[in-house]
Amino acid sequence: MDLELFGTLGPACHDVKRLKRMIESGMNGIRLNLSHGSLEEKQDWIAALHEAEKETGQRVTLLVDLRGRELRIQDMEPLDLETGSCVGFGRDIPADRALCSLITPGMIIQLDDGRVKLRALNLNADGSRDCEVLQGGCLQGRKSCALEGAPIPFSPLCEDDLKNLDNARRFGVTALMVPFVQSARDLETVRRELTHRGLNLRLYAKIENEEGCRNLEKILPLADMIVIARGDLGQDTGLVRLPGIQRNLERRCRQGGKPWMVVTELLASMVQSPVCTRAEANDVFRAVADGASAVMLTNETAAGQWPEEAMDMLCRLAREGLRERETLASAVCDGRPLDH
Repeated sequence: MDLELFGTLGPACHDVKRLKRMIESGMNGIRLNLSHGSLEEKQDWIAALHEAEKETGQRVTLLVDLRGRELRIQDMEPLDLETGSCVGFGRDIPADRALCSLITPGMIIQLDDGRVKLRALNLNADGSRDCEVLQGGCLQGRKSCALEGAPIPFSPLCEDDLKNLDNARRFGVTALMVPFVQSARDLETVRRELTHRGLNLRLYAKIENEEGCRNLEKILPLADMIVIARGDLGQDTGLVRLPGIQRNLERRCRQGGKPWMVVTELLASMVQSPVCTRAEANDVFRAVADGASAVMLTNETAAGQWPEEAMDMLCRLAREGLRERETLASAVCDGRPLDH
């Protein structure tokens, strides 16, 4: 069985030399996050990828991660937030009015994958919200925003996504990652836009909140791959529940005959370290041994100090996990007792 082994294209790995080494390690797919720039703006990075493909003689899946209904704050200078202080969301922390309108008094707002937490207080005349800082830290612009318990009513495709779809063929895009898929209707909307443009791209449906989990069985037939996106999913469900939810999603994908991907913090320590932790090694191994068809690195290759080493580690661990899966499958077929 072929595994899909993804890195993420970013400032740390957008040159031909590094991309070649990552492909030679076993990387056969790469994600480009369009929340940080359009296809046009990243055309030099994409050109480097295609050159690396040419020099290695290997094709790589170019998977673009759409902006969709993902919630993010706007560009800003780094802001140090002290626990217990008060800050204006939509003022000190810039955010568009549509996002501010979803916030209600008492709501918990998690920023930067939960590293910063706020509690919403009163609404101001300018549409901003005063918030108490529950968990402080240094907050930078364009970071993720999760609103506890709030559905996300926006379209699965924003205007920037539509413009990028218009350019998908020109830049050699082969697959789309659709964020915050909550219903079958979301993927129907995306398929309709692809058909309108004559595009036949694989759809990777990111499950990132409770709504997506509840509707998984209806989402499965319309997706080519289910993505267990543990970052925002962990914010929405809580870290204590996340491992069980991941197992549940894997079981339901297996029952539905749908391949799945595991992503987020697989080798997070390798953003700053040339080696991963034992727990991370086990996480990657178990994800593949338990049936995942794909695993993906994000910050490890996009912005980390050791992108080539991280990709090589992911590939080697995934191959070990695949060998374990095949060993167990062979034992079951032969009727041999399993060791565990």
